[in-house]
Amino acid sequence: MSNFIAMKNFLYFVMFLAGSHCCSAQNEDSISVPVNKSTVTATGDSPNPVKINYTDLQLVSFLDSIGKLSTSELMAKVGATSDSIFRNRQQLHKALSKVDFNKLKKAINAGIIDIKLAKRIFGDADVDSVFKNNNTLAIEMFSFDKNKNDFNEFAVCLGSADWAWSCVLYFFKSDTMIARHDIYHHYGLELKHFRDIDGRTLIYYKENFVSGSGIWWFNYNFYKYYDNKLIPVLNELENGNCQYPWGYRSWWLQSVVQNTKPLILKIVYNIQLPDTGANNLHLVNDSTFVRYIWDEKATSLIGNYDNNKLSKAQIMSFYVNDSEILFINAYYQTLKAALNNRSKRNAVLTYLNEVKNYYKKL
Repeated sequence: MSNFIAMKNFLYFVMFLAGSHCCSAQNEDSISVPVNKSTVTATGDSPNPVKINYTDLQLVSFLDSIGKLSTSELMAKVGATSDSIFRNRQQLHKALSKVDFNKLKKAINAGIIDIKLAKRIFGDADVDSVFKNNNTLAIEMFSFDKNKNDFNEFAVCLGSADWAWSCVLYFFKSDTMIARHDIYHHYGLELKHFRDIDGRTLIYYKENFVSGSGIWWFNYNFYKYYDNKLIPVLNELENGNCQYPWGYRSWWLQSVVQNTKPLILKIVYNIQLPDTGANNLHLVNDSTFVRYIWDEKATSLIGNYDNNKLSKAQIMSFYVNDSEILFINAYYQTLKAALNNRSKRNAVLTYLNEVKNYYKKL
């Protein structure tokens, strides 16, 4: 057992060194899903190589036409990928026998589980051979109870959650396995939990959709233990970042859990547009707090965006997922006002000209 742990720790160290090197040398090959379509133009592979310089009147008309589009439809398109992953986690209801549940608890406390027992409980799970030793493999538990030995609400990972860019977690309610989550975290699992105002347990973690140098996208996925199920209750942007030359604008948004009863996120964000001067134009540079209230009827956490500095649509415009049209729509009033500002007008028109060139043949 001591040799197994020593080998595991050594491999963690090797992986850390390799991961540090990879992070410093990331490029577009590490991007996990299609990113902002404007990146195609920005990196020189435009499907429309002949650039048109539109008149100011044409660009203002373009802005106005996007401002009239259905915001909800644009949000649905931009959020399709993240929302699908968030909602379509595998629901289970597999009750363990008393004997197997006791064996599982002993295995968790020991940090290793008999392979036959693991197959009986979890099926044919894909576990890296480094975590196998003769007839056993490593097992890791994440407890959501005050006392981890209560084994009331917890999750299990076979092998290690941080060994690769993704992991599989099996969630339990006492002796019943209620859900399986395949999580692509990329830089290590960050699984946290708290008690909501109704006394139920909320768990959350970061899901990665895009990762590269100067461009990435993580969402917070929140789930609640509810009637012996683990249900999706909130999907919100944790960190969206896109810097030049990946797109026609540069942006950054990061949210941090500030409070849990009720849930409050502090959100810091900025948007820059390229300008003819030495510095880019800061179109937006601000921070805000969003409060989320549990809605029993909707079984969801609902964000209070009314009278807030950020709307849900504006938050989603920081997704690295073809979000230019949603951005223009969600920030229509801001862009319109900037056109009436002499120091901002040229940057906004230049940005609109780039976006209109890209979308003219799509």
